[in-house]
Amino acid sequence: MKRVIVTGGSGFIGTNLMQRLQGDGIEAVNYDWVAPRDPSMAKLHILGDILDRDSLSGAVKKFKPDVVIHLAARCDLNGATIDDYEANTIGVKNVIKTIQGTPSVARAIFASSRYVHRNEEQPLKEDDYSPFTMYGASKAEGEKIVRASDLEMPWVIVRPTSIWGPWFDIPYRSFFDAVRKGWYVHPRGEELYKSFGYVGNVVHQLCAMGVAAEHLLARKTFYVADYEPVEVRSMAERIRVEFSAPAVREVPLQVMRGIARIGDVCQAAGWKNPPLTSFRLSNLRSQMVYDLSATKGVVGGLPYSVEEGIERTVGWMRCRN
Repeated sequence: MKRVIVTGGSGFIGTNLMQRLQGDGIEAVNYDWVAPRDPSMAKLHILGDILDRDSLSGAVKKFKPDVVIHLAARCDLNGATIDDYEANTIGVKNVIKTIQGTPSVARAIFASSRYVHRNEEQPLKEDDYSPFTMYGASKAEGEKIVRASDLEMPWVIVRPTSIWGPWFDIPYRSFFDAVRKGWYVHPRGEELYKSFGYVGNVVHQLCAMGVAAEHLLARKTFYVADYEPVEVRSMAERIRVEFSAPAVREVPLQVMRGIARIGDVCQAAGWKNPPLTSFRLSNLRSQMVYDLSATKGVVGGLPYSVEEGIERTVGWMRCRN
């Protein structure tokens, strides 16, 4: 992995990935239609839209990468139909066509999402889809496009779970902010386990897949996250301690449902990000644990513990205020 082009390198995971690649001395550029979140990465930015195939193809052919990491996507949950997520479908087709026309590319990594399947159960096989949002449906369609393609070089699909860390945004930034301000409340008596992922570990996993032996990953799908799930109440407490924030409160579920219904009304009235809605409460209460053993078998150990990730994230948030 000597020359890497990252689509969507101005986003949350992309920003951390570009920083890691630059720190490792790898020649890398970021193809994105918005400016980098990290201003120091401006010199590595190529302005362009993945829906503009000519622009994308021109940038990739000029740079001559050996690895393409495709992160660019529309990631919000506000779309009404799958057509609202062309970046996740047509954009994937454009990336594939571009790779096919660029002889230097020896490996491609395509980012999908855990949203291709509902939380309640694990998918039975890689192409077992059960999306519960239009965003998830678009990412499932993107995976199908990759699988049906005739790409000859090794490719891999990765599904980030719920990722947090420096440069993040809604919704996981909102979780940290709520704990920091003493607003986070937890359903009383409930232990909620989640396969969350610190972004530094996810970036490490992506880089490892860029160099792993072909037979370990070619044409396979991997979840990327921390290997061990965290208990949400325990994680909130760790964040609270790091911020020296007010105590985390536990309240009866019925009270939380009432707060969520108020959030639903506020959202319908135009508030884009109320602290709690029925959808968010349902997500919070759903156990979300994935088997990361296949990923661990390819990548090996991870560089950061949950405690180290929280310390780094809180430090970044303090510096940004």
